[in-house]
Amino acid sequence: MASLGLAASAAGRLMARSGVRQMVKPAAVFAPAGMHVRHLNLHEFQSKELMRECGVLVQRFKTVKDASLAEQAAKDLKAEEIVLKAQIHAGGRGKGTFDSGLKGGVHLTKDPAKVGELAKQMLGYRLTTKQTPPGGVEVKTLMVAEAMDISRETYFAIVMDRSFDGPVMVASPEGGVDIEAVAENTPELIFKEPVDIRVGVLPEQTDRLAAKLGFTGDKLKVASEQMQRLYELFVKVDATQVEINPFGETPDGQVVCFDAKINFDDNAEPRQAAIFAGRDTAEEDPRDVAAHNAGLNYVGMDGNIGCLVNGAGLAMATMDIVKLHGGEPANFLDCGGGVTESMVTDAFQLITSDPQVQGLLVNIFGGIVDCATIANGIVGAAKTLSLEVPLVVRLEGTNVDNAKAILANSGLPIISATDMDDAAIKMLKAMEEAKSK
Repeated sequence: MASLGLAASAAGRLMARSGVRQMVKPAAVFAPAGMHVRHLNLHEFQSKELMRECGVLVQRFKTVKDASLAEQAAKDLKAEEIVLKAQIHAGGRGKGTFDSGLKGGVHLTKDPAKVGELAKQMLGYRLTTKQTPPGGVEVKTLMVAEAMDISRETYFAIVMDRSFDGPVMVASPEGGVDIEAVAENTPELIFKEPVDIRVGVLPEQTDRLAAKLGFTGDKLKVASEQMQRLYELFVKVDATQVEINPFGETPDGQVVCFDAKINFDDNAEPRQAAIFAGRDTAEEDPRDVAAHNAGLNYVGMDGNIGCLVNGAGLAMATMDIVKLHGGEPANFLDCGGGVTESMVTDAFQLITSDPQVQGLLVNIFGGIVDCATIANGIVGAAKTLSLEVPLVVRLEGTNVDNAKAILANSGLPIISATDMDDAAIKMLKAMEEAKSK
């Protein structure tokens, strides 16, 4: 699978264990415990399609969404053995269970007809694994692939690394296992090659790594070329990480990327529109999807005080103040400098859709934002949604006097605060009073 942003991938944790700091985004660096970080998740077949387009060797495969087409897809591959894989984001597919009664989301067979029979018990049914929600996830796509034996497994990754001011290739001859354990127990088996992003990867660098991974002769040349193509992919798709585990060798001497995890720079979404269009929202938190569609930066948390703030720094400070006074923030929500009245309504709707929210705190500093726009949005949202939880608002900055007048004349029970401390204190008090009613 592939993911966007700062997923706690093995490569990222490996670099941390090795004393190397990655280039990460501030929101994730300061992400509090209990914060659910949003990522772009790509299915296995999507990651392999990206690699295949860059000339990276992956197993041959086809995808089907109709069970009646699975048998023919298997025949078309003309492979000695077929592996049939349910395409969901959660791990543990092989040991999962379908609500059709079928055991396992990954199956091996040499009979194309069997592929068709299995597909009928997989497509359209919900697969439950240790990583899915209790009710499982509906399987809408199957990957019908050539099964390949692996004679030797190694590890290869490319990550963005702050300490080297750019990409670093990381490799180990111990692949197919927990790479973190390798780094901890046998750090001498972890090899790194920094890449000058202005020059690109050099053949002698990938040759060195291929040799350290144990490739020899013609296979060393092939492995080196595969690493170069993976770097081309890394740059082409604006990745922050490409991790291959295992980067393996087959009994007949092929060098194959058997599994991949790709992280993308979400700031590159406009120029990577085709990749981001592949986002499957069916397995995502509906709040994340709604926030993305509304142009809001939202991350759900485990508290009960909803926060609407403009600016990531102010949002983090607001959450800190809430916690300082004994409260627990329910979310991180930055409405941004281009916020409109309708976006405020979207934000209110998003925050209050969380059943845990018992109060709503708005903290706005109007630099780019006109406070009156926010005030009109707050009044409109509160009336439209018939807001039933206490609402505390702290406004400061551009057109603030007019904004405060709009709130005061709204006829709504909006609690005004003078500063962040005052807002947090009044929020907690209002929630206590609401409980006692």
